[in-house]
Amino acid sequence: MNDNRGNWKSSMGFVLATAGSAIGVGNLWRFPYLMGENGGFWFLLCYLAIIILLGVPVMLGEITIGRYTQKSPVEAYSKIQKGSGFIGVIAVFAPFLLMTYYGIVGGWALRYMFAFIFHGAGVDFVSLVGGSLAAGAWQPVLWTFLFVGLTWFICIFGTSGIEKASKVMMPLFFVVLMLVVIRSVTLPGAGEGLKFMFANSEGFTIRTIPMALGQAFFSMSLASGVLITFGSYLKKDAKMPKTAMTIAGLDTLAAVLAGMAIFPAVFAMGGSPGEGTGLAFTTLPATFEHMPMGRVIGAAFFLLLSMAALTSSISLTEACCSFTIDTLKWKRKTSVTGLCVAFCLLSIPNSMSLAEGTVFSGNNFLGTGKSIFQLMDYITGNILLPVSGLLMCIFIGWFWKPKSAIDEIESTPGYVFKQKAAWSWIIKFLAPILILIVLIFPFIEFIPIFNKYLLK
Repeated sequence: MNDNRGNWKSSMGFVLATAGSAIGVGNLWRFPYLMGENGGFWFLLCYLAIIILLGVPVMLGEITIGRYTQKSPVEAYSKIQKGSGFIGVIAVFAPFLLMTYYGIVGGWALRYMFAFIFHGAGVDFVSLVGGSLAAGAWQPVLWTFLFVGLTWFICIFGTSGIEKASKVMMPLFFVVLMLVVIRSVTLPGAGEGLKFMFANSEGFTIRTIPMALGQAFFSMSLASGVLITFGSYLKKDAKMPKTAMTIAGLDTLAAVLAGMAIFPAVFAMGGSPGEGTGLAFTTLPATFEHMPMGRVIGAAFFLLLSMAALTSSISLTEACCSFTIDTLKWKRKTSVTGLCVAFCLLSIPNSMSLAEGTVFSGNNFLGTGKSIFQLMDYITGNILLPVSGLLMCIFIGWFWKPKSAIDEIESTPGYVFKQKAAWSWIIKFLAPILILIVLIFPFIEFIPIFNKYLLK
């Protein structure tokens, strides 16, 4: 094995690192606002069903490809079947593009955290932070650079650095998250928030299903090259189906707890759960500002968001790094440094597209009706990740064949994969159909008959 690549020292290190990849901004920012916009409890039910039917099987498929080949995504597909490396190219390009704006959100989280820690009671945190992030061109860029710098510092040490960081950050993440949950659910009026999460029967439409599907891909790092990369560092003694279920369970637990931390507080303070993308960065700071112990809870929440963003950022960078090491034959230090410099430079137009009065400002980049930031998010989440996932399922189901993947899964000494028949059927048929729904839904929802009879 290439010394620049490394391997996990333990199965627990792999689980925590991969769970750290899955548990990110998608859990603490994206999951709550999508849940708020799409029916609360019904969105949660759809999400849980999709995790079981799609998330775990696809995750297992990617990890299996990685462990079997011991290669990065491009080399892994090419090793199994010549000419299929283009699937890996898509899988690697997705996290690269994602990192050009993911670091911006991580920088926001750091800025909010420091605002809550270092400014005294009575300060208008929303104006203080929101104003500097929206109106200032360079301040958010500098916070992005700091965030990417933290990512560089961990990734430069390879799997050893990632494993050590994950073993510290993931347990700390859940401890702090539980403290925030306890404070949130004990607020007067918090019961309405829990009712919205676990008993709400309004707001469900057909749109809820593809939204939950897309969130599962985003949240679990599916089809982003991360799982193939991390699987390639895995030893043969790991029971991969059990590992995939553990990771999915931790990711889902984090998402549910994030909802329990956010919605009771929002309802208790008279806020609205349907605030969309502004829920974490506008509604919550205002909520914390007027909450008893709000300064402490606000600092804790944005510490959580910073850690979640960092663990995901590490994995996304590592997925890109494995490509430069395996395919381009770069040394690790050159790979990590070069990639992080590229992320920083490319984040500048993304970040400044959200500011006022810069050359990159505006919501109609290249006539798309979106800012540069929004366009990068759309291309990654709505096109690259679903296409990569669809091609991966077709590759395993119809070219490599499920039996070959099952042989690798059962190569773990003494392990029998009891769900092999169901997994084969899901990978060949169900998963591709569900992923196609995610891909075509943005188009069919604009067809009048669908809007009239299915989406209302």
